[in-house]
Amino acid sequence: MEGERLGPYQIDRELGSVGMGKVYAATVVGRAVGLALGDRVALKIVHPHLLEAQGFFMREAQLGASIQHENVVRTYMCDALASHHFLVMEYVEGQTLTALLHELDKVPEELCRHVGREICCGLSAIHAAGIVHRDLKPENVLITEEHVVKVMDLGVARLADEQMRLSQTGAFVGSVEYAAPEQFEVGDVDARCDLHALGLLLYELSCGQHPYRGDDFRGVMKRVCSESPRRIGEIHPQLSAFFEEVVHTLLAKSRDDRFASADELLAILEEGEDSDWWHERARQLQATTKRPIRRIRIPRETAVYGRDKELAKLTALYEQAKSGDGQVGCCWKVKRGSGSLVWWTNSSADCSKTART
Repeated sequence: MEGERLGPYQIDRELGSVGMGKVYAATVVGRAVGLALGDRVALKIVHPHLLEAQGFFMREAQLGASIQHENVVRTYMCDALASHHFLVMEYVEGQTLTALLHELDKVPEELCRHVGREICCGLSAIHAAGIVHRDLKPENVLITEEHVVKVMDLGVARLADEQMRLSQTGAFVGSVEYAAPEQFEVGDVDARCDLHALGLLLYELSCGQHPYRGDDFRGVMKRVCSESPRRIGEIHPQLSAFFEEVVHTLLAKSRDDRFASADELLAILEEGEDSDWWHERARQLQATTKRPIRRIRIPRETAVYGRDKELAKLTALYEQAKSGDGQVGCCWKVKRGSGSLVWWTNSSADCSKTART
């Protein structure tokens, strides 16, 4: 469809596929309510068969338009032209968390905490509107170059008068690997199923693996409902005990054992190790295990993220010094300070510059 025009929208390129259809980047080239000429938008063109089933199309349009928040991709309107039914949505420059994970293999804990806080803000807005997302996963979360995180795709949110078992086509409503145990049972599903999905998302980002990955629907369902995932500190010892406990609290089988709301979790993530929740949790862990809280083991070679230009400059200076050209006697080391890595020198005043990473 690239190069085609749908009413006032010129389709530029395909952005990707989602459960309900395909998403395209487009430019406003004609008159469109609430939009100006030249505006960039995303068009989500819905699979025709979903228009007849359960009112998917109108439901997402209505739910999406009811939420206006920085951490949720906006839905402007729905339209139908030339046999195509589509949603007009906010266009966001960035990458999905799936792409970020593929790029980094494991996402640093500080960035995981930031992602968790931002998603909590988005979920709080969604839940305040009386909506349960029910399909939160890395593919449905975007992160911009400014590190703003946006939740998207409300296609299966708040399915009215429908139990969360199987759709009419025999496919699970949502993504089975990110579902909470209660989504496989008869009964009400509330906002805490989204918190369970957030726990799985943070588990996958921080460890580089999903605890319930599999191709067999019933096998994955059984593991989700009955199997306790391996502790993330065992997989990745550099993760803090605080972050480990947050993730595994989110993954509790009973929703009553999870955090009560996205707002509560947001406050805990913002306060971190200074939160009342962590102080109480740490006391409980020490009383149960009779051991002090696990400390992070720092590897001899620590990865550096997010300062590629500075790191390249430091590497060039090091190579100059090593070859005898430039700042003789300059010795670069690494230490940890205030949650960051700091490069510094221990020689002359000429080599005393620092660069935070």
